[in-house]
Amino acid sequence: MRLYLNDILDANPDCISLEESKKDFDLDIKWINKVVAGKCCIFGNIDAIWILEKGTRRDLEREIRRQIDVGREYGKFAMSLGSPVTALTPTKRVKEYIDLTRQISSSN
Repeated sequence: MRLYLNDILDANPDCISLEESKKDFDLDIKWINKVVAGKCCIFGNIDAIWILEKGTRRDLEREIRRQIDVGREYGKFAMSLGSPVTALTPTKRVKEYIDLTRQISSSN
């Protein structure tokens, strides 16, 4: 994957978004951030099923915090999911995700 990501970066994108880890591969946001190294903005890749839809509030908060902390290293980061919101995810859970992201990103 590293070579593939470097090929993408050679195209000088303004931002990059990659799927969350699943389907027998691992795309850790910390690793992505190290490879991209501030060359462009990276979008987070929170797991839309196991964290957003099925995870606890604590799971969601911990993963948002982890990804935001990684993104602060180069300052070119936007919180995002690694896949679309599933049809089984309640609207109130999506609002919780948005509210937690705003809260955590505005704190030190």
